[in-house]
Amino acid sequence: MGDAGQLKRLERYAFAMYTAGVAVECMLRAFRHPDREHAAHHDVVGHFALCDRDRLGDRAWTKLRGPVQTVHLLWLNNFRYADESRLRKHLNELKYYDGMKRGSDTLKVACIELIDAALAIVTVGDERWRNP
Repeated sequence: MGDAGQLKRLERYAFAMYTAGVAVECMLRAFRHPDREHAAHHDVVGHFALCDRDRLGDRAWTKLRGPVQTVHLLWLNNFRYADESRLRKHLNELKYYDGMKRGSDTLKVACIELIDAALAIVTVGDERWRNP
């Protein structure tokens, strides 16, 4: 997540978003239930559904639901190939940012929201990993 934050500070929003999403994927895969086959393939909600809820804990599960939905809405694995104009087009098609103030940088706002959600997921995951 440190790299994603650094990329954001450098205004490399597309790659910052990609990096944050990969961090989320990795953390959720770490909690995959051992009896469930990995079949989510870059689907954050799918990875979350495959988590071992007993190992993750009900409190963490509840805390992660909102951030997982945010990442699901704003992140695509193919962002690593996307230029900023393509990402802005994708965000405009979502109509998620329709109410933004004129002149605001949609991509920058989405990047901040995605990194915040990813950081919440990784932080909770790290806490649960260290203190099962």
